[in-house]
Amino acid sequence: MSDVPGSSSAPSFSLTKAAENYCRLCQLIVTVCSDLLRLILSRYIDPANLRQELDKNKGKLQNIIKNNEQRQLLYPAPAGSSVKAQDLDLTLLYTILRNVCNIPQPQCKWGKTPQNGDVSLVACIERIRIQRNLISGHRSIGEIEHPEFLNIWQELKDNIGEIEEQLFGGNMYRRRVDELFSCDLSKSEAQEYVEEFQCLRDSLDDVQSQASRYFGKKKAHLDKIEERQASLTMEIQGFNARKRARLDELEQHQTSVATNFIDELRETERHILQVLQGRHTGIENHTTDKLRETEERILNQLQARMDGFEQQQTAMTTNLTDGLSKLEKRLEDKFAVMIEHKKDTKSRCFPLVLMSTIEVPGMYDICHISVVTPDRLWVSDRRKLQQVDATGHVIRTLDDEYQYDNEVGGHTLSVEGGLVFLAKVRNSEQSTASDGLRSQYGIHKMTADGSITTLLTLDLPDLTPRCIHSSHINGDLLIGLSKDSFPWTDGRVMRCNGTGRKIGDIELDEEGQRLYESPGYITENKMNGDIVVSDDKKNALVVVDKSGRHRFDYNGQPTENSFHPKGVSIDILGRILVSHVELKRSRLVFLISLLDQEGRFLTRLDKEQKEPFTCLCVDNQNNIYVGFAGTIKVFS
Repeated sequence: MSDVPGSSSAPSFSLTKAAENYCRLCQLIVTVCSDLLRLILSRYIDPANLRQELDKNKGKLQNIIKNNEQRQLLYPAPAGSSVKAQDLDLTLLYTILRNVCNIPQPQCKWGKTPQNGDVSLVACIERIRIQRNLISGHRSIGEIEHPEFLNIWQELKDNIGEIEEQLFGGNMYRRRVDELFSCDLSKSEAQEYVEEFQCLRDSLDDVQSQASRYFGKKKAHLDKIEERQASLTMEIQGFNARKRARLDELEQHQTSVATNFIDELRETERHILQVLQGRHTGIENHTTDKLRETEERILNQLQARMDGFEQQQTAMTTNLTDGLSKLEKRLEDKFAVMIEHKKDTKSRCFPLVLMSTIEVPGMYDICHISVVTPDRLWVSDRRKLQQVDATGHVIRTLDDEYQYDNEVGGHTLSVEGGLVFLAKVRNSEQSTASDGLRSQYGIHKMTADGSITTLLTLDLPDLTPRCIHSSHINGDLLIGLSKDSFPWTDGRVMRCNGTGRKIGDIELDEEGQRLYESPGYITENKMNGDIVVSDDKKNALVVVDKSGRHRFDYNGQPTENSFHPKGVSIDILGRILVSHVELKRSRLVFLISLLDQEGRFLTRLDKEQKEPFTCLCVDNQNNIYVGFAGTIKVFS
């Protein structure tokens, strides 16, 4: 009992200590305990659904509750009127919790004395009920001696605290118990709580009495049913005995008849076997002779056919050998023709048909193109990013708030058609681990209405984002990174999800060698999920699969003096288009090569261009957009 607070030091009226103890316990029952049961009820039945649950269990509750006043509280007129837990006393609260709420009873059952150590919700509520009964036992004298009072008080406090900890947490009800223990108790309050407790006890006694009568009637009814069932069982057993005797009689008769029948069958069987044995011997001899004659005839026929087959096989072998020799010669000739045709195809250029030319005002070195629709495209040079239509009219320019500084593939389109781009936010310096305060690159997304959100701020010491692609397969972002100072090596590809959360880096191959030096342009093959990177520093197209495993590098054709890849895109058939520069006879020529998904060279698109271009893009109609100095040429 060491955690029970000290008693009040200044009672406000003259009561014996035993009478004061009785009053305090009455007050604890009608206030804290009742409020706690109301809170438990609201935990198992939403207050808004209390009326519905009471109506659903009306028959059961009215059989238990016979007191008209209590019935009126639960089912006031008119029907369907609302009921609040605050209007219900502890008796009704206990009745509803026991009969409606379906509270689990793992050990202690309702109406039983809990075992020591059982802290289930039902056990705690039952201990409160038992202590309430102990308090009620003193109602005739209105006094409880102090040792018994302390035991009852501690028991109630422990179970109140256990319920509070299990269902709600905190110690609000424990504090209320302590406050009631030490508060001043006026005579009027004491009388009020005693009367309320006695009314509560009377109503609960009435409910328990009515419940006992109800369950007594139910027990008597069940006893009658049990007696009737026993009588029926005896009748059925008698019937079964008579039926069994009749079956035994029939079984004996059937056994006798079957025995006679079996004897007759055995006699008949012996007679038939004797007849059949004689016939079988004659048939067996006749059959043996016939089989021997047939076997000799079949063997002679097979031998004759085998001789014919050997002659045919010899003739077929001769014909097949001659045919295979002729076929082999034709295939060799055909293969030689195909080799010559392939060499001729690789040396040829398939001309592109110029569909239109778009003059882009204010741009003198177009670096990258992202096509939204045939009449809407985003174009960038080193310092500027803007959207133009098919006539070159500027529709939208990136806000001055964002500093666009990218000479390669610094923007892309999401699967929804929104612009995703790399840029710094002006006038926003942040501290970094590498060089203190500086503006950081971020990945930003612009929707169709022009609003911009920042998906990710890139705090990557010594690394600069150079290119980006938004996957049209799963919405992931692929960002090409390299060192932020010359010679721009140690490249990698960082994968993020569509919201900017990093998934991982693609950096090394299976042998631990670096895949990239300085990624400039990046795209994804929707046909197989391959990630294709144009690395001008490495002079290669680097292709990995969707999981980041290295597939191949493409370093140009053996006939090319040099290979410097620039823009890269994928057509609707999953083929790779790459623009690249070759140094030929001390001058630069600009080319577009077409590769298959395995990196095999297919053909050159168009002839060598002396006019410089770096970037290209393929739309969903397989039109090719090529960025020259200040114009975009559209080919088909």
